[in-house]
Amino acid sequence: MTVSAPASAPGSAPAHADASDHAAPAPTASPAAPPELDSSALPADLHLGEPVTDHTHAEFVLLLEAAARAGDDGFLAALDEWIDHTRYHFGMEEAWMEAMNFGPRQCHAGEHRQMLEIVDKVRAKVEQEGDFETGRRLVAELPGWFALHVRKQDAAMVAHMRQNGFTLVEGPAG
Repeated sequence: MTVSAPASAPGSAPAHADASDHAAPAPTASPAAPPELDSSALPADLHLGEPVTDHTHAEFVLLLEAAARAGDDGFLAALDEWIDHTRYHFGMEEAWMEAMNFGPRQCHAGEHRQMLEIVDKVRAKVEQEGDFETGRRLVAELPGWFALHVRKQDAAMVAHMRQNGFTLVEGPAG
């Protein structure tokens, strides 16, 4: 996943960021068409109109719903899958914000860190104490947190992208 600066920005080179530990895909030489990514699982009021972001948010929702549906025997595995996705998702956003020099990126990333700290504590309670009630309460509360985060933090990030001509380009899977 890369963030490309507008080619017409005077005196600037394209900014690229990769949020994973894998090598970043090569930047595109010409403006890429918006990727056709499925974001149908995302509630309409959370669509930001940026395909990569909306797709990633839809995955977040689907994986959280899978954790909510999981029985006790599969709850930790489903929660871990959601946690892995969420760490990657947040890492991507933080890399994008850094590449774009997005002013309030520390506040945005701080929300990510706070939420993940809570998730880690609850996950430990489930694993160590069998406290599925607390784990399920967390999963039930996260959609509210997520909706607020998307509407405030992510919407501001996407608006900054648009205002400054940045484009997210999804590279080949691998």
